[in-house]
Amino acid sequence: MPLTRKKSLELRSLAQKKARDERGIFVAEGFRLVKDAAESAFEIPEAFFTPEFESTPPGKALTGALRARGAACERVSAREFASFADTVHAQGILALVLKKQESAGDLIDRLPAPALIVALDGIADPGNLGTVIRTCDWFAAGGVLLGASSVDVYNPKVVRATMGGIFHVPLASGVDLPVAAGHARERGYTVYAADPAAESSEADLRFAERSLLVFGNEAHGISPGLARVADARVAIRRFGSAESLNVGVACGILLAAHRRCHPSRTRLPGVP
Repeated sequence: MPLTRKKSLELRSLAQKKARDERGIFVAEGFRLVKDAAESAFEIPEAFFTPEFESTPPGKALTGALRARGAACERVSAREFASFADTVHAQGILALVLKKQESAGDLIDRLPAPALIVALDGIADPGNLGTVIRTCDWFAAGGVLLGASSVDVYNPKVVRATMGGIFHVPLASGVDLPVAAGHARERGYTVYAADPAAESSEADLRFAERSLLVFGNEAHGISPGLARVADARVAIRRFGSAESLNVGVACGILLAAHRRCHPSRTRLPGVP
């Protein structure tokens, strides 16, 4: 049965933050993301897929898993799917996922030691934000605190760039980061601000057992109010002449340095 015009418009509207916020839903599109969503604790109220996708063995298995989870599944034509898909080369599978977030305070309080949390201040580029979340997933960071001035974490470009990390890493968005950093310090965390002008580099530091690692805006760095709360600033050693590092790359280097100090797992219990 063809999609109604109302449903088609609803699906298209989810490309906009306002609609995602009003419905408390975001979109996972493509085999890998939908599979990760289906294997996570996130709720999936609806899924849409083409007959061509469902006819493949992986497609049949995934649509079966979605039905088993109670998702309302609807077959749509390839033409209909293309009308609301966000990707250019759509794979024919899309799921609507209910948002699931930690509060910053709960995340800071609940995370067992050794603990690592990443805070992001004013990250504007969706690809960069998605890469940071993917990197946090790789290093099993305990969670990500996203400041109010950053791009929406449920932006479709961000979700795709996480490569499934959005379903694995606890997230708190819209966070007042100076307040959260102050709370973390009260709970025994050391707050480190990534700063290319810092005198200490990642090779010089023995990261604290409880660490909050702060990364700033791609162009302007960390806001002054948040920088004042930091216990220490840390740079990444530069060997060449490049002016700066992409924030996703910088995050990977510093998380690897933290892991060398504290190789044990730091995620919340029950998180894959």
